[in-house]
Amino acid sequence: MKIHISNDGDLTAPRRRRRHTRKLATLAVAAVIAVALAACSSGGSTSTTAATGKPAAKGCTAGATVLTFWGWPAGYNLAVDAFNKTHPDVCVKLENAGASTAEYVKLNDALKAGSGAPDVATIEYFELPSFEITKSLVDLSAYGVSSAKSTEAPVTWSQVTQGKAIYAMPVDLGPLALFYNSKEVASAGLSVPSTWDEFATDAAKLHSKNPADAITNFDPESTQDVLALMQEYNAFPFTYTGGDKIGIHFTDKSEMAFANYWQSLINSKEVTTAADFSPAQWANLDSGANAARLSPAWGPVGMQLSIKKTIGDWTTAQMPQVTAGSNLSGNWGGSTLAVVKGTKHAKQAAEFVKWFGGSAASWNVLSGPVAGAFPGYVPLLNSSSFQARTLKITGTTTPNTVFAKAAQNMVDPQWPPIMTAALTQWTSTFAGVTKGTETLPQAFATYQKQLVSYAKSQGFTVTTN
Repeated sequence: MKIHISNDGDLTAPRRRRRHTRKLATLAVAAVIAVALAACSSGGSTSTTAATGKPAAKGCTAGATVLTFWGWPAGYNLAVDAFNKTHPDVCVKLENAGASTAEYVKLNDALKAGSGAPDVATIEYFELPSFEITKSLVDLSAYGVSSAKSTEAPVTWSQVTQGKAIYAMPVDLGPLALFYNSKEVASAGLSVPSTWDEFATDAAKLHSKNPADAITNFDPESTQDVLALMQEYNAFPFTYTGGDKIGIHFTDKSEMAFANYWQSLINSKEVTTAADFSPAQWANLDSGANAARLSPAWGPVGMQLSIKKTIGDWTTAQMPQVTAGSNLSGNWGGSTLAVVKGTKHAKQAAEFVKWFGGSAASWNVLSGPVAGAFPGYVPLLNSSSFQARTLKITGTTTPNTVFAKAAQNMVDPQWPPIMTAALTQWTSTFAGVTKGTETLPQAFATYQKQLVSYAKSQGFTVTTN
């Protein structure tokens, strides 16, 4: 199987604009792919400083096994400190090697070089298969991590395993819910929709009363949230269970139904298409021009920093469903901890990642005010105190009650090992939907051809139906 791609990572070669507001920057693909199938071993690094330049670990004892951990999310340093205080034989040193894509580039470079890789790395769910296929991760099933399965939300466990192999320990996730302005919904005489058909009816009613208003925002160029919505719609477009066979299904019946649904709302201007996390999106939400947000669990915390007028007016409901009575959600975001192949301390690294993602002691830190991670850890999801938490933006209502249920009712996404290229290509292919020069169904058809061509060029066998 060969892996090759142009330096800018575009499957179609022409340079295109990128939206600077993207939550997720795409990888510098040439650096990422360079390690493909090399499967080089690497020794653990022994650096002792985090991004701040200060010691990242506290309370380490002489003679302790030293582990280097690459991680960027807020609050991870506090969890590392808590681990070191209670595990004197292991000393974890946290390094910030860059967030998301920047870290993956460095990790792949280190794997290619055969030195400089950490013992443990933060890897988002969608990126795991790209490291699994290059045999860059330790199978944790040999170190007792399988016993953590019962404490993890099913959707997290399915994304870190292949058969009996366990390639990472789940940490956080981002289940979707309908986050809506209760005052706007009430003043428009709307009910909270339980199905997507009802959602479309409400969108038409809201827009007819005030043509300047739209029920929500749908950013065609934002890959991760569109894929999360497709997951919730039971129209996730990829199938992959390991090996060299990939299913790419953007033109199947359910996927095209999804595309036609949202294109209809775009055509009637019943949804806006502002860039996610842009000033325009926040202004629409704060002014009432958008009555709702299809939000991941981590969304309200950030959103309340970007709006002023409607603080306290927002509440949470289950996502609309394709079929009445269902309770499915999609996942947008979340990370895992993986043990990197070549570490000399796999046993201790496995002990650390299991504790980090699967212990009450760790989640007391990770779910606190500094980190604010949304757990994939079932005991916390089911905790009445966790579900009773409030935010400034939600007033006296309790969003975690809804998000916690959503976290345990997701359709499992099967991420293929071509997501680096897939994410890179998405923006240019779907830019025309935002501009109005192409439709979402047309973009789906074009994108499928691009991905199928790319996957086949890398030696994968591709199915499309």
